[in-house]
Amino acid sequence: MVASSGTLGRLSAPLERIRMLRRALSRRRFLSKNWLKAKRRPAKQHERVKDFRRDLFFKLGAQLSQEYDLLVLEDLDVRGLVQKGVTKKRRMRLYDSSFSELRRILG
Repeated sequence: MVASSGTLGRLSAPLERIRMLRRALSRRRFLSKNWLKAKRRPAKQHERVKDFRRDLFFKLGAQLSQEYDLLVLEDLDVRGLVQKGVTKKRRMRLYDSSFSELRRILG
């Protein structure tokens, strides 16, 4: 997500950590105690990413509502953008941007 001021917001490091934790899970013996512990780690990281994103949107919403009297959001068809043969990286970034969540918070 990029603001009109050029401020860039990304979650690449936490998402990379989820990928690393999933790889670590695949190296564990199925249903062992270490496998069960490793299975919880990606879920916790997903929860942290969700909480971070939500906090970021609330802070962004508060900042935008204080700075501007009128906010206009572009109505984007994310499903349509994803179906047009984009790369996996771009598809993940579109899904990760959570347009509907920001719109819900600002609305």
